[in-house]
Amino acid sequence: MVVKRQNETGDAATVNNSASQKPSGVIGVDTGYSAVKIYSEQGTAARTLIFPSVTGEARFADDFLDSTDANDFIAELSFEPGVIRNVGDTAVRLNRGGETTTDREEFTRSYNPALTLAGLARFMHEKKLPVPEVIVVGLPINFYMAYRDALSKSLLGEHQVTLYRRDNSVRASLEFTIEQVLVLPQGYGSYLSYALDAEGNKIPERLKPTAVIDGGEKTIDIACAEGRYIDEYSKSIPSSLDAVYHVMQREIDSRFDDFLSRSEIEAIIRSEQPYTASNGQQLDLNQMRQEILLRQTPEIINRIQETIRPMRPAQILVTGGSGELLYEPLKRAYPHAEMVKPAVFSNAIGFYKYGLLRRSTSHGGTAATNAAGA
Repeated sequence: MVVKRQNETGDAATVNNSASQKPSGVIGVDTGYSAVKIYSEQGTAARTLIFPSVTGEARFADDFLDSTDANDFIAELSFEPGVIRNVGDTAVRLNRGGETTTDREEFTRSYNPALTLAGLARFMHEKKLPVPEVIVVGLPINFYMAYRDALSKSLLGEHQVTLYRRDNSVRASLEFTIEQVLVLPQGYGSYLSYALDAEGNKIPERLKPTAVIDGGEKTIDIACAEGRYIDEYSKSIPSSLDAVYHVMQREIDSRFDDFLSRSEIEAIIRSEQPYTASNGQQLDLNQMRQEILLRQTPEIINRIQETIRPMRPAQILVTGGSGELLYEPLKRAYPHAEMVKPAVFSNAIGFYKYGLLRRSTSHGGTAATNAAGA
């Protein structure tokens, strides 16, 4: 299968893959409140992409300093003609941290699809991949059941995505059709990354009652599974990281008279560089975040224990960005707990493996929206 695209001179171009590098035909996309994680494989090589789940208005101008970043992520989507967005790190840099949403309706019907489709276009362009036969995506547990069909409908069909440079020149133009969408609960994807092997086959000894603690930036998704996803006991709870960032913002403001948005704090932490305040003093924001989180940890662990107790799990898996931060205190509460690695990509990897498992039975071109079962 090929994806129609234009190269940088505007000429039509296609990508063909040799047999040894033939893609799997499946892409897993984990679009969360904090970051979008995309995973696929080509031959024996993993292909990944991650960027912050933020956007901002793109404003083009002559770049007199010739500082255009070749990695700028600027996109226009056919379902929003004329709306050109800075996406991910580009929005963080150029839109003072960018914009996000936690509204369920807006997140499912517009925000998630925009991030997902822009990410898919960039992923296919940069990794030179064709249109996938199947994409597997996820939603937070607390509104997965109510909104899974809406998300699927938002992604199915024909799409055109134009990727721009900061000087308004076209980096790439892609036209593609998404014919099959599988929607899973976030957290359950991490279970699947643990319970399925590299070919998407079930690992029988791992199909026992399991609680997955998937720590995100805004929520902690706790998925209950025993082979299949069990919605009755699965639940999203506040991560308390919002409170951590609010404390960080207050302390930075009181010490340096500086304001940093949450997205800016996250971007600085991801860069692994210290923050330089307006007075020239440097501050390790990652260390600061861990120290403040430590003060919140007892309350978070208690809330997790209350949620897990009715599940009576035989195994406990920990994953996600804040899951890494909480792993040591969780290990003290649950000595048999295991970390699913790579924690940040585990949902996307599980989505991908599930797509491999279901692909052989899903060639009819019909969207499968209630896909939560191994």
